[in-house]
Amino acid sequence: MLRYPSVLLIATAFSFGITLSLSEHVLRAQTTDKPAIAPQPRTINLTQEQRFIIKENVKDLGLPKARKDAPETIGDPVPQDIDLHPLPPEVANKVQQARSHSFFIKDGDNVIVLVSPNDRRVADVIR
Repeated sequence: MLRYPSVLLIATAFSFGITLSLSEHVLRAQTTDKPAIAPQPRTINLTQEQRFIIKENVKDLGLPKARKDAPETIGDPVPQDIDLHPLPPEVANKVQQARSHSFFIKDGDNVIVLVSPNDRRVADVIR
């Protein structure tokens, strides 16, 4: 008769151990899926029409392009060796909130990257 309570005790301990092990795995999975650093908020909000205006007025300027590995993630700092260009007057007049921003065009995919005037960080990306 003493065998049954010990078997029950061992089975309970074993199932408790499995439960703890599984919950620890779930907790670990949840923490590794989160990004290490929260993305930076946008410093400029453009409508699709404003993006189109910028793209149409910038695409044919013939400016030198930035290297392919130039940053294009909002909030990333733009290195000093990347030349920034002022927006054309037509854009500054039609898109008031972008007036003080600079930009560069990435080589390869021709992405237009708007750069904040205050801290030289990526403000927005126009594809």
